[in-house]
Amino acid sequence: MALIFNNRVCVFANELIIYNPKRNVGSQDGFIPEGTFQTMKKRKQIIVLHRSTPGQSAIVDFETMREDMKRKFIELNGDPRAVIATQSQKSLLEEAIVFSNDAFEFYTTKYRYDGGKKLPDAKIDEYTLNVRVLEAILYLRDEHRKDVIGTSGPRVNMWKKLCTLSNDLLTLRDPHGKPLFPHTLPQNAASLKRKCQEYEDACRISREEGYRYLIHKNFGNKSAAVVKDEESEAILHKLISLHNNLNSVQIMEEYNKVAEILDKPLINSPVTVDNYKKKMELTTMQGRKGKKVVANTRKMQIHREAPTQALTYWTLDGWTVELLYQKKVAKDKKANGEEKRYMMTTYTNRKTIVVVLDACCKYPVGYAIGDHESPALIREALRNAVRHTKELFGDRYKPLQLQSDNYQKGVMVPFYQAMTKYYTPAALGNAKSKIIEPYFKYLNVQHCQKQGNWSGFGITSDQDNQPNMEVINANRHLIPDEETLMGQIEAMMMKERAMKIKDFMAAWEQTEEARKLPFCDEEYLLLMGETTGRTNHINGDGLRLEMQGERINYDTFDISLREHYNEDWIVRYDPEDMSRILISNAVRKGMKDAGKEIGTLRYMMQKCMKAPMALADQKPEHFEYRNRVKGFNEELQQHIDDKVASVDGHIKNLQQRIPELINNTLLDRYLITDSRGQHKDARSKMRDEVTDADYEDVTERLPQAVVISANDEDEDYEFNPADMSYSR
Repeated sequence: MALIFNNRVCVFANELIIYNPKRNVGSQDGFIPEGTFQTMKKRKQIIVLHRSTPGQSAIVDFETMREDMKRKFIELNGDPRAVIATQSQKSLLEEAIVFSNDAFEFYTTKYRYDGGKKLPDAKIDEYTLNVRVLEAILYLRDEHRKDVIGTSGPRVNMWKKLCTLSNDLLTLRDPHGKPLFPHTLPQNAASLKRKCQEYEDACRISREEGYRYLIHKNFGNKSAAVVKDEESEAILHKLISLHNNLNSVQIMEEYNKVAEILDKPLINSPVTVDNYKKKMELTTMQGRKGKKVVANTRKMQIHREAPTQALTYWTLDGWTVELLYQKKVAKDKKANGEEKRYMMTTYTNRKTIVVVLDACCKYPVGYAIGDHESPALIREALRNAVRHTKELFGDRYKPLQLQSDNYQKGVMVPFYQAMTKYYTPAALGNAKSKIIEPYFKYLNVQHCQKQGNWSGFGITSDQDNQPNMEVINANRHLIPDEETLMGQIEAMMMKERAMKIKDFMAAWEQTEEARKLPFCDEEYLLLMGETTGRTNHINGDGLRLEMQGERINYDTFDISLREHYNEDWIVRYDPEDMSRILISNAVRKGMKDAGKEIGTLRYMMQKCMKAPMALADQKPEHFEYRNRVKGFNEELQQHIDDKVASVDGHIKNLQQRIPELINNTLLDRYLITDSRGQHKDARSKMRDEVTDADYEDVTERLPQAVVISANDEDEDYEFNPADMSYSR
């Protein structure tokens, strides 16, 4: 083949070399061995203007070849100079080809198939070139039929001539030997005519419909598809999205039943259904697999990063620990008409743990172990977390933000909201939002899988990764009991804390003061305290609790509580710390809703200190406590005296303003003497004060009664009603 390169007439090296099948070099019309060609090339007897590249032969300057080689080449392939002269004259079809950007823009930017896919670049170039050639062919047919095709001589078949011109375009090459017009139009006159007519019919609908006609059905062109209209697609979509998850053959059969009734084309292959399954996967997934799968695999996810400060984000959840333990259960069995009880041992029991995880370094700040997840177990896990903050930081703290799932949300949400400043429940069905889920998998792999009583992964896991149940069953008697299992779980959590405590404490040091939320004793006990299950009363020795056979007395230095001793109280306490309790008033016995908490009065009470009777046994804290009690009692007495004095002052003012009240007072109706044992003198004095008497004449003074000061009382004496030997 001849071509122009660097303004020189050239031929391809493969046309000169004899074909070598081992290296796939040369051609059947070659006449020079490959070795001879390489030697002549080194000796400059053959000038190579362009080296060979993958898929393209080297280009040789024809004019520099020896005369004998030129004659041989012309004899086999024709004179390349004559070929170049012929090629320099463009054909009528080549001249009619006009570049248009409309087709290229449609195939590049507008056309999409299968939910947004774009055409491959090679197909864009192919379809754009086909449009240009088709437009040129139709132009020659319509505009130049008489002047170019038709003649006054013998009749010529127009489409054969146009087909020849179209095929000639495929022979044209650029200087590098690449085809100039590599179109894919039919090379048969009848097929080319049909192609042009169908393209023209589509263009009558719209220009873009004509462009669409050239697209193959594999790229979403419905003109050649079986399922063409929206109604047919809707039927197929409904069958694919059924919850039954029908296979492609079943869907094809059901679709064809409906298509026959509606007189629509039938689907002949399940492969067609497979293609539509892929195309409609997004909108059919919800029906086949559910909304959760759509949310986890198709909806946009928020990418988050863990906090760097401690106690700013807690998350909690329950997990059935993958460790087995054995348990004995009593069973009743009838034998010979008699009921007998025997013990049956089960080996498939597992415990549930609720873990409170701090997200900053995945530190298990709290946990609780039970038989199953419950609101009580969740509360215990959070209580354990708050206690642990006191162990680490000296005071109780609650998290700035708390996340949980939606388990028992009607009961637990108010509790969660009281536990934190920001409560953010996880979205329903979105397990990705909870970092604690992969943490449980980590515990299972890192700790549980290494134990002999490991029960495996979840039921949806690969069976190849599960333990050998035959071995477990054969050695079931070695499965530990419940107490040993609890020790395994406790050891696992202690190990987790020990590995991460350093990072957790460092994260606490970085926590801003504004983000630290102290959990005061009153708030803690109100939210997390246990109750006695009944109401209690306060007596002279304070409030008494019976806890595990021990009597504990509580009191407070708040004077205002002494004014409400007649109330019934609900007691809240922390079983791990009985030093302080919280009491809250309740409806009194005998009234409607007796025992129901009112909550208008709340007091913190401290455990009473027991001071040794012997001075030698007393320590400085006992003396300090004694002095504090003594000071409180003096303050209480002063409070009482001040109130009595205030009342007496008001009464005296009333008597001075209204003398008639003197004869109708307790002083007149009851013979209550003064400290001297006198009654009449006191009454007369009051009357004299009313009449502005300036003096009181005392004619006889009785011996003064002995008064025992309150300070002389034995404060250590414990009052006992049995000591009273007289009647009231």
